[in-house]
Amino acid sequence: MSRLLKKEFRLSASLLSYLFIAFGVMTLIPGYPILLGAFFVSFGIFQSFQTAREANDILYSALLPISKADIVRGKFLFCIFIEMFGFAVMVIMTMLRMTVLADAVVYRNNALMNANLIFLGFALLIFGCFNAIFICGFFKTAYNYGKPFIIYLIVFLLSLV
Repeated sequence: MSRLLKKEFRLSASLLSYLFIAFGVMTLIPGYPILLGAFFVSFGIFQSFQTAREANDILYSALLPISKADIVRGKFLFCIFIEMFGFAVMVIMTMLRMTVLADAVVYRNNALMNANLIFLGFALLIFGCFNAIFICGFFKTAYNYGKPFIIYLIVFLLSLV
């Protein structure tokens, strides 16, 4: 399993997956819908799935001498690791905003959601929706990824309201 996970991180991961982890820093932007940081982390994972599909990564993985369940497990673990790295950045920025920057005027008069534990819970909810809707929808065919992502996008936008 560790070799398969290493393959996911080195070969099939898009560079955007790693870059979009840094979008957890959006937690510090005052007057901005900070839940978009969680969306961008999931969008980076979507880009990795798109890159992997174009490179026939699923076919390559299916030809390896491993079970097909391990292929799905490896992709899913890759997604969980990327989401948890992004979530760790969000936790650090939230703790910074709740402690050191707690008395800052721009954060005290914020009309949108402040960075707090509820925000972190919503970020985890968004990641869970992404895993349940997109990843499960992708692996129904292991090829089509547009329809599950559109459904996830609709659910994400409804959760912002």
